[in-house]
Amino acid sequence: MKADHTGLVSPVLNGNELMAAIPSLKDRVEIEVLAFRNVPSSYIAMDDLLQLKDYIEQLESQGCDGVVITHGTDTMEESAFFLDITVQRPISVVLTGAQRNPSLISSDGPVNLMEAIFTAADNRTPEMGVVIVFASEIVAAREATKFHRSRVDTFKSLEFGPVGVVNNNRVVWYRKPLEKSVYEIHSADKRVDIISSHIGADSRMIYSSMENGATGIVIEALGGGHVPPAMLDGIKKALEKEIPVVMTSRVPIGRLLTDTYGYEGGEKHLRSLGVILGEDLPAWKARIKLMVLLSAGLTADRIKYEFENRLYG
Repeated sequence: MKADHTGLVSPVLNGNELMAAIPSLKDRVEIEVLAFRNVPSSYIAMDDLLQLKDYIEQLESQGCDGVVITHGTDTMEESAFFLDITVQRPISVVLTGAQRNPSLISSDGPVNLMEAIFTAADNRTPEMGVVIVFASEIVAAREATKFHRSRVDTFKSLEFGPVGVVNNNRVVWYRKPLEKSVYEIHSADKRVDIISSHIGADSRMIYSSMENGATGIVIEALGGGHVPPAMLDGIKKALEKEIPVVMTSRVPIGRLLTDTYGYEGGEKHLRSLGVILGEDLPAWKARIKLMVLLSAGLTADRIKYEFENRLYG
């Protein structure tokens, strides 16, 4: 992004202009600048991500060791997670961006880009899955959350912390993420809707989702996995139509409960109906995963297994 004469920013900088803002790294890594898209991250669609996945795999087959993707922060965690569970090739994939555009004092873009390049060039990065590099921290795509609207250290793993850091231009790894699954897909056209729970929530949004062709639904539940009773009829109708319903929580940290509360709309009751527990993922990442699983042609039982087996048995 760059400001124009009005002071408003838009995506006009190209890759060579971004590279011109950092020192030459030719003594450490061979860099080729490529153009894929130049849009605000709120414009990105699933077809863009599928084409990006294919592009990355093509680059790896041509001998590329790593890819740094400059990306807007609004949807970076969704793009990173999609690539994390779909890229089939052994290549470093690193996303980075900026919270402060070049028109502002102390823009964070150049240092983020340089440290992302160091990370992509590190031999261990392919083992870590797709990562986001921001404010000298390396965060696993599955865990990454944009937690602040303007701070430069906006991407965090709120529960586990970074998998590593870039310290004085050197990549230092702390841990390797254990949760890693990759699925083969050739399309990403399945519709999955997110429906939030709140005081007074009912089934109207669920009915609308079904009427408009949803092939999957993610319920952003309350607390450890609970919904108001007025949502139950819609959930039951969706399950009767064999539409997978995956439950997450609007609470950002922790796991969903399994057998704690006994009232209707509690997690035990929802599981008995056939609702799938969405791991510790936020709703927007559970949506990405459900879309990928549906696009991969998995059965309902296999979808349940891919969401629940590692964390709930």
